[in-house]
Amino acid sequence: MDVEPTGDFEDLVGLVRSRLRPVLWSKWGVELGSDLAAEVEEYAWTNRERLLGMANPLGFLYRVSQSRARRYTRWARRIAFPEDVPELAHDDDELQETFQLLAGLTPNQRACVLLVHGFGWTYDEVAGLLGITRAAVNNHVHRGLRRVRATLPDLPSDPIAFPDTTTPLSTDQPARIQEAAP
Repeated sequence: MDVEPTGDFEDLVGLVRSRLRPVLWSKWGVELGSDLAAEVEEYAWTNRERLLGMANPLGFLYRVSQSRARRYTRWARRIAFPEDVPELAHDDDELQETFQLLAGLTPNQRACVLLVHGFGWTYDEVAGLLGITRAAVNNHVHRGLRRVRATLPDLPSDPIAFPDTTTPLSTDQPARIQEAAP
């Protein structure tokens, strides 16, 4: 017997599509992430009453996706984030470079970096969804960005390194600094 979804369930599916799908894409790639998102939606429909009573259903569904991903990551069938650029991006050099940079990150680093810097999530939101501490998210983001910076030739590998601030930005800057001195 099929029951029509309630507004609450439709909201949950909307959250899965808008919040969980990007996580799965960033961790497993677009193809496998999409498959996992579909499996999670199917699981959510089957267990909707149980999910609607939970405090953090997205976190639970993320754990379901991890369990479902195991069949793709066992033994020789291990699937990683694709280093090959999808056909839709073959003409865009910047997008190709971005895919190559992301492929060099671990799945947790890639997920945290993309969610925080690509999708604008807070560290607390990422931690709540992934079921890790805020400090772990901070570490994944920091290490992921450090790895990305190390592979880019134009950027310093140390995130603390800034351009020399003693060099004046304009010719009248030293005069303004001297005027402000007591």
